[in-house]
Amino acid sequence: MIRIALLALVAAVLLVGCSDQVVFQASTSMPSLGWDRSDTLVYELDITDTVNKHDLFIDIRHTGDYPFSDMYLFVDLKGPGDRHLRDTVECLLADPTGRWYGKGTGFIFAQRTIDAKVLYKLGNRFPASGRYTIRLEQAMRTEVLPGVLDVGVSVERSR
Repeated sequence: MIRIALLALVAAVLLVGCSDQVVFQASTSMPSLGWDRSDTLVYELDITDTVNKHDLFIDIRHTGDYPFSDMYLFVDLKGPGDRHLRDTVECLLADPTGRWYGKGTGFIFAQRTIDAKVLYKLGNRFPASGRYTIRLEQAMRTEVLPGVLDVGVSVERSR
């Protein structure tokens, strides 16, 4: 009987420890030519938890044809009460030797795709509940970024 109770307790702890930490996730597919400088991506999310910390990520999926080792973005975060934060964020996508960070996920049109999850804010507390808007603009010195398949954002509860 004690053995069954202990087994049930371990199973419950494992289930709670493996609970989904994702609060929000959305992405936008890019046109086949790539991400044009004029294409601004906008994501809206409703936040109710102002007590716990959250990690904000920029999610980039690209092919091996992406010609740079990084990507600069303008990130605007707007919240309730006219709160506004604008950052210029460097997303490192490859190490100095050219090896891609992230996970390779297979092949699209005979090209290996790489999923990169770039940390934007660690342990962020949202100051007020309500609707938040995240805007992403590519800030590279080229009009169109080839090899970019999808770009998005995700918000997770900090561990």
